[in-house]
Amino acid sequence: MILFIFSLILTFMLTLLVSGNNLSAAVGTLVGSRIVGRYGGVIIGAGGFFLGLVLEGRFLHGAALSLIPHSYFYITYAFLVSFLIFLFANIGRAPLSLTMALAGTALGIDVRIGRLIDYKFVILMVAFWVIAPVISIVVSYFAEKGIFRRNFKNVWNVARWLKFLIVISSFLTAFTLGANTLGFIANVEGFNFLTITVMTVAIFSGAFFLSSGVIKRVGEEMYSMRYSNALVSLVVSSLLVEIATFFAVPLSNTQTLTSSVFGVGISYKYKAIYMRPFLIIILTWILSPSIGFILGYLV
Repeated sequence: MILFIFSLILTFMLTLLVSGNNLSAAVGTLVGSRIVGRYGGVIIGAGGFFLGLVLEGRFLHGAALSLIPHSYFYITYAFLVSFLIFLFANIGRAPLSLTMALAGTALGIDVRIGRLIDYKFVILMVAFWVIAPVISIVVSYFAEKGIFRRNFKNVWNVARWLKFLIVISSFLTAFTLGANTLGFIANVEGFNFLTITVMTVAIFSGAFFLSSGVIKRVGEEMYSMRYSNALVSLVVSSLLVEIATFFAVPLSNTQTLTSSVFGVGISYKYKAIYMRPFLIIILTWILSPSIGFILGYLV
């Protein structure tokens, strides 16, 4: 009972940090392109998180079942390790993949206790982690270069439509993050009414109180987003994560979104990209599962 309470508390804390840190993956480009203010973006993002978790969160049941034994001792330990890794990333304002940290910790636990590992699923998951960012870069590059470089007669009318589509895309990106990342947490803990209630409170609390730093980094520091830039980035990111969700594979929106922003950026002859934030994020993608695996093995 005590371990169950601890795991539920950590579920709340993880969801709180995810909602604050990863909100940038949904609305960073929306805010960065000046379509809405920060609080408008937060409302759109938090609403998408909640609906994605409730409507499609169960799709990640297979991933939770494959990666970690349903023991509250191991669940509590995995959540604690992931929370600490994620906390340091949040302090450093780096959009970190909780998916990688939690999956790495779970695999470390599996190896330590000699649990039978579903290698087919692990290979599929890692393949998504590697291939999805590459696809994001390539598709975003050609979409921005080929579709949105045309000269339109009614520029203002096109701009209004782009604004509308970006708002919709931002919501859908938040929806897929809620379904995938938050759905993964919910299924590890146990997808039930109590878990969803606790996570809902954490979603809105984290989105409103912990999101300003990472929204600024993704939306403003990485790239001076135009409307077409933001739309391409969000659509490519949300589609890839939705595909991963239907395959029950945990995939981070920060990976796909950051990669698509990068793909859009390099499509320009005169680039306006600041490489340092991208390099920091790539480093966290490598370190978070590695550190998680090591600490999981030391359980």
